[in-house]
Amino acid sequence: MSEYSEEDKQKVLEKLAQKPWQTRDLAKVLKMKKRDVDKIVKELINEGKADYWSSGSTTYVTTPEKVQEMEAKREDLK
Repeated sequence: MSEYSEEDKQKVLEKLAQKPWQTRDLAKVLKMKKRDVDKIVKELINEGKADYWSSGSTTYVTTPEKVQEMEAKREDLK
């Protein structure tokens, strides 16, 4: 039995679609335990609905679409 609901999972996914997040900040915004957010994020990554993105110094989690968008912006700056 999971410690979170499908509703929690959907809330996390909606926030990830907005911008890249560090899981601790995402947990604060959603008023959830970081441990639960980490588990949800890991599950979303396994399902292909989320992905990691690195700014070079910090690792964030977001949707695969946002990762492509952020990488395209990075390429434009070169």
